[in-house]
Amino acid sequence: MIENAKRPLVFVAHPDDEILGCGVLLQRVPAALVVFAVDGAPAGFGFERKFGSLENYSVARFREAGRALGLAGNCSFLRLRARARAYFPDRHLFEHLQEAAESLLRIASEFSPDAIITHAFEGGHIDHDACSVLAHHTAKRLSLNGFEFPLYWRSETGQDVIQRFRDPHAEEITLNPSEREIAIKNKMLSEYGSQQDLLAVFSPMQERFRQFRFCDHARPAWTLSYSGNWRDRRDARIALRRYSEFSEAFSTM
Repeated sequence: MIENAKRPLVFVAHPDDEILGCGVLLQRVPAALVVFAVDGAPAGFGFERKFGSLENYSVARFREAGRALGLAGNCSFLRLRARARAYFPDRHLFEHLQEAAESLLRIASEFSPDAIITHAFEGGHIDHDACSVLAHHTAKRLSLNGFEFPLYWRSETGQDVIQRFRDPHAEEITLNPSEREIAIKNKMLSEYGSQQDLLAVFSPMQERFRQFRFCDHARPAWTLSYSGNWRDRRDARIALRRYSEFSEAFSTM
C-alpha cells in the first residue's frame, strides 16, 4: 500500500506534476526524492518570446520547483541527464528511452527508494506516458513497489478528464488531506507562477493512486492520439513504436 511508503522516488515529466499528483503524499513521508524527466520548455508555444529564450523558461520552472518542494520539508529533486550531460527536451522523452532509463536507474540505485511513483499511462501527454514506460522498467529492474497517479486525458468525445484513471478499477487508493495539508499543497502550487492558468483546473482535495499492474505500453486498449496538431498525432504513432522497441530490448537483457 502506498501509505506504507517511507522513502518514495516520485518520477514525473515536468515541474508541477509532482505537486498535482503527490503534493499531499510528499508532506506525509519521512523522505522523498522527486526526479524530473525533461527540461519543461517545449518549443512552439511562445515561451521563448515571453522569457527571452526556452533556456530561461526552463530555469524559471525549476526555480519554482525548488521553492515548491522546499515547503514539503523532507524532499529534494534531481533531473535526468543524457550521456552527454544534457537534459532531455520537453515532448521528446520517447526518443531517448534508453539513455533516460540509464539515468533513472542510476539515480534510483543511489537513492534506494522503497517505492517508485509516476504518471499513469493515459494518453494525456506524451512525456507523461514515456515516464510510465521508464518507471515500470525501473521497478522491474530494482524489484520496487510501483504506484501511479492520473492527471488528465481526453475522452473519445473530446472532453478533458481531470485526475481520474482512464481505466478505473476497485483497487484505487485515495488520500483525503487535512485542511492543513490542503493549505500547504495550495501554497506549493502557488510557487509555480509560470503555470497558474494551467493549474486552475486541478483540485487539491484528493490524490488517487494505484499499484502498478501489467501495462502493454505499445498496444493500449484505447486510441492513442495526443491533443494538438498533426505533429502530435504523428509523434503518438512513433512513440508506440519506440515503446515496443524499448520493451523488446529490455526483455532480452
